Amino acid sequence: MSRSRRMVADRSIWPGELAGDFVSTITALKPTSDLERAELIRDVVDAFRRLQNSVLRFVQMFAEDGDAELASGADALALHELLSILARQAEAAGFGRLRELRVAIRHARSAGQSRDVIFSASLSLNAEAMNKVVNEFERLDATFVGLCVEHVLNRHFPQRLLERVSST
Repeated sequence: MSRSRRMVADRSIWPGELAGDFVSTITALKPTSDLERAELIRDVVDAFRRLQNSVLRFVQMFAEDGDAELASGADALALHELLSILARQAEAAGFGRLRELRVAIRHARSAGQSRDVIFSASLSLNAEAMNKVVNEFERLDATFVGLCVEHVLNRHFPQRLLERVSST
């Protein structure tokens, strides 16, 4: 007999029964509107995670040509650390659209503070504010993905790109 079962048996209380005729029913105390809020919080967290993962892939793409240790350990870094590494790597690599990348990095640096909207009592109840944060993260994510893909294409397929551009 398990210890918890013995204790219950010793006090003559059986599972399902509680002393003093206390009813053992669990009731959800959160109203339905909290489910909507929970979905918005999930959307903010997911959008932030996608943004961070896109920056991580960009860092790893640059690291493939250099620091293998960085390529393998970068997934443990925070977004602001990844952005600093990305800025250094892009400059060192002579990244073609460095100006646009710097603007995206500057906007992404505030993403951590924007993510904290979920902890603000007033803003976390404001669906419009939460959706605005999600949209900003998605826009930044698309910017980083676009810059990274363009760089990879230019690096690996420059002749094909020139042929396509000249044929249009």
